[in-house]
Amino acid sequence: MSRSQTKKIDSGSLFVILPNENLWNVDKPGTSQRFMRAASRHFNEQPGAVSLAKVHPGLNVRLLDEVAPAETALVVMADDERVKLQAAEPGLRLAPVVELEPLWLQRFRLAMMAGLSVSGAKLTLEVVVVDALSGKPLAGVDVVGLSDRANRIGATGQTGAKGVAKLVFPLATRELESIEAFVPSGYWPAYLTKFDLSAGKVTLACAPIDLSKQDLRGVLGQEGQDDDGAGVKVAVVDTGVTRHKDLLVARGVNVVKGERSFADQIGHGTHVAGIIAGRGKPGQGVRGIAPGVDLHVYRVFGKDQQLALSFNIAKGIRQAVDDGCDLINLSLGGTDDMPEVLREINRARAMGVVCIAAAGNEYRSGVSYPARYSPVLAVSAYGRKGTWPSKAAQDLEIAKPYGTDMKNFIAAFSNVGSEVKLTGPGVGVVSTYPKGYAVMDGTSMAAPAMTGALARQLGRDAKILSKMPRDQARSDAIVKLALQQATKLGFGATFEGAGVLL
Repeated sequence: MSRSQTKKIDSGSLFVILPNENLWNVDKPGTSQRFMRAASRHFNEQPGAVSLAKVHPGLNVRLLDEVAPAETALVVMADDERVKLQAAEPGLRLAPVVELEPLWLQRFRLAMMAGLSVSGAKLTLEVVVVDALSGKPLAGVDVVGLSDRANRIGATGQTGAKGVAKLVFPLATRELESIEAFVPSGYWPAYLTKFDLSAGKVTLACAPIDLSKQDLRGVLGQEGQDDDGAGVKVAVVDTGVTRHKDLLVARGVNVVKGERSFADQIGHGTHVAGIIAGRGKPGQGVRGIAPGVDLHVYRVFGKDQQLALSFNIAKGIRQAVDDGCDLINLSLGGTDDMPEVLREINRARAMGVVCIAAAGNEYRSGVSYPARYSPVLAVSAYGRKGTWPSKAAQDLEIAKPYGTDMKNFIAAFSNVGSEVKLTGPGVGVVSTYPKGYAVMDGTSMAAPAMTGALARQLGRDAKILSKMPRDQARSDAIVKLALQQATKLGFGATFEGAGVLL
């Protein structure tokens, strides 16, 4: 599920300040640019945060970071100081910083169960999770039991060394709509439906990943040759990438202030990168759609953080553009407008670069930000029956509408709307993961599939990258290529846009 929220710290809330933009008064934009230049000069004269009292005496506002000199800046201040700053510099644009999350399918953000209290009577369900082939118990598996799956009402737990997770429910609970088990890596998820809680105990068997069997990308022919995407620079703005035998990173940067490592602590960015640029041998590793691209990694998640600041996402986009990337993958999102991110997306398009973003996983809700912005290629997720093992939890994401080929469907979790421009494989996707391989679902997986497919098309259509200057006409040509080469699957425009790139 996607979410966003204002980031608060001990001394106030985080905001971005941006100079005024007025297309009707370019020659006389007001004083905001002068203020931004003065603030930036003070910021770059000394390390660390600086007080904006040096620019306007009496302001208790600290400048923490900036996207580029005299441009979007990150500040911390209390609400009263925000009002004072706006009064002192009415031409500035101020917006709260929000936090965004990776758009893989998050199944465990559950609603509170009515009737479950510390002292009240409870039912305990023991869920044993085992390897489907060997029967060996699996530790560290996330297990969820849902009494109301549509509204995410239920309980969750994690298996211990003996493969047992204990889920606690109110005494009045009689039946669960589903029980689902998700191993972090190495296995497909398992599930049961319509389970009577009076049984007290149940076993779920997870099938090991078999790299010799194709997932949906493989069925679609989205396992590229070594030179597919050659000459194209692709940026993954995400949780970072961990060293993996199937991945070759051309450049890695951590844009979070004070941090250096671009290694992935979560696993999401590594999975995304493999979908685009995996170089594993068929049957032994993961093949991305465009293994020949120059893979650039921009970590925007701070150390030990599960969410990313919108400011750092803007900073990552800026760095990717300045590093000469052609495509930028954004498999993250939230519910709030982010003017600093939109500013960088618009700058990217003006400099010949296209952003591809995940539409979100709120079960048919409206498209998330930043995919919602019109300059972005927003990607929904679809699946195909028969591309995962029997009784894998991907069964639960089958939903209407079905395509012209009735095996194809738009994933139940996928957001949809008029902003959707493409759809991509996002159900039961196998890719690289720290220390191995993992199955994931989400528009987070569909977006890099389309990023990789577009990179492959660009590599084959060299005139755009080699002959066109890096300007708006170039980015328009890239978008035109994507939309004209896409194949419609019969879902309808609000679900699939122009279709899927193969």
